[in-house]
Order: sequence, then structure tokens, then C-alpha cells
Amino acid sequence: MAETQSSNSANLFVDWGAFHTPPWQACDSIPIVPGQTTVLELLQQAGTSCNPPIVFTYQGSGQSAYLTSIDGVENNANGNGYYWIYFVNGQVPSIGFGAYVLNNGDSVVWDYKHFSSGLRQATLPESELPV
Repeated sequence: MAETQSSNSANLFVDWGAFHTPPWQACDSIPIVPGQTTVLELLQQAGTSCNPPIVFTYQGSGQSAYLTSIDGVENNANGNGYYWIYFVNGQVPSIGFGAYVLNNGDSVVWDYKHFSSGLRQATLPESELPV
């Protein structure tokens, strides 16, 4: 029996840490078209599928799309060194969020981390991550 489009979904988690109230938001089962929906399109869906809606800004398109803010929390706000980093299924993709194509059941996390620690931790094997 073929799976219906409505059962295809991805999950989204946004972690603002101390920079936003509330500090995190989860939005499960956002409808996608596997093999076609990008992370950018998932965020666009979150604007209508999540409660409260997730509002974001970005520049560019496709591989060159660059996220600039989520719910008013901007990259490197006042020179703080924090940037939005995205993960899919726990890994930092090697392509931009406007080009990364999702599959059914994928989990996307946007984390507002200090650039120097965020990417270093994201690229370490799980067994070497700090506790």
C-alpha cells in the first residue's frame, strides 16, 4: 500500500537558549514531500504549521540561501559571535539550508550557538562530545 503525502513529515526544533523566551520550541510532523522539500521550505511551513508560528528571515536562494534571524534573534547580534547553525538528524550538512532536501521522518534542529564552539562540537563524533 502506498504511503499518502499527508503521512510524510519532518520535525523541527529551534533552540534560542538565553536569547529568547521561551528558550526553545518543538514543532513535530510538519508535512513535506520527501526528496523535494528543502530545509528552507520546512521553515516556511513552520510559519503556518507551528503554534506559535516560527518567523525567520534569510537572504539568497538555493545553495546560497543564508538564514539571518529566527523570531528576531539575529546572527552575530551586536557582535556577540552567535550564529544560527542547522543540523539534520544530528549532523551538520555540508550544503546550504535552501538546497538540503529532506526525507520522511527527518529531524531538523536550528541552534543559536557561538560559532567557535558550535561547529567544533557539531563535527565531533558523538562519543567525543562534552557531557
